[in-house]
Amino acid sequence: MRFYGLEYGGWVILKISVVVPSYNGWDRLGKLCEKVKTSFVSNNNVDEFEIIIVDDGSETRSANMIKNLRSTDINIKGVFLKKNYGQQFATLAGLRVASGDFVITVDDDLSHDPENFAEFISLMKKDKFDVVFGIPKNSRHGFLRKSGSEIRDIIFDIFFRKPKGISVSSFRIINRNLVNMIISDISEYRYLSVEILKHTRSIGNKIVEYKRVSGNTSRYSLVKLIILAFSLIRCSHIFPEKIRKSKVAAAMEWKLI
Repeated sequence: MRFYGLEYGGWVILKISVVVPSYNGWDRLGKLCEKVKTSFVSNNNVDEFEIIIVDDGSETRSANMIKNLRSTDINIKGVFLKKNYGQQFATLAGLRVASGDFVITVDDDLSHDPENFAEFISLMKKDKFDVVFGIPKNSRHGFLRKSGSEIRDIIFDIFFRKPKGISVSSFRIINRNLVNMIISDISEYRYLSVEILKHTRSIGNKIVEYKRVSGNTSRYSLVKLIILAFSLIRCSHIFPEKIRKSKVAAAMEWKLI
């Protein structure tokens, strides 16, 4: 029996899409793409892969890098958003362009290691999850970032019925069926993890080591954490549909190369 590229005997995966939302990250995207390629070349379960770089209105853009990476036998798409929409909406744009049987989302700062992809795929195979989140085992992040993750999980517990013991993150693998459900109705879209919890409770966690990238500074601040908390709560069905509605997702404009 085949299901979105899966054969539940030999478990053959036809294609994986890797979505990378990026803002001013062109200096490190080449290295990330090479690491992604290396991880898949050694994985016998993957027949084909594509990398989708979503440029979220960067100050300096580089269509040439996309073309150069293609010349190194990397199947890559460049999605250039018309303006800066934010990481969550950039990720959604990547999902709408992705054609893989599974979609993996990673940050552009090299903190998410492509070497973990094989473990994600193996866990999806073993337990037939709809989504697996990569959760950091190390605690090297600053106080604000760590606190932000804890607050986020509490909000998901209370307002979105997140399964007990499960955490969410931007490092995840999602099956095609769930991706299709998410992109079929984006009228309320603000956060991908919120949309995931709307559609499934078949969720797994994989403990991984996040790489600490020298020179990267945290984008977290107390004000941003407060704004994030209220923005997440606003997505809850305790609020009227009029408040939950989002015009941004449907109005996004981009150029695909």
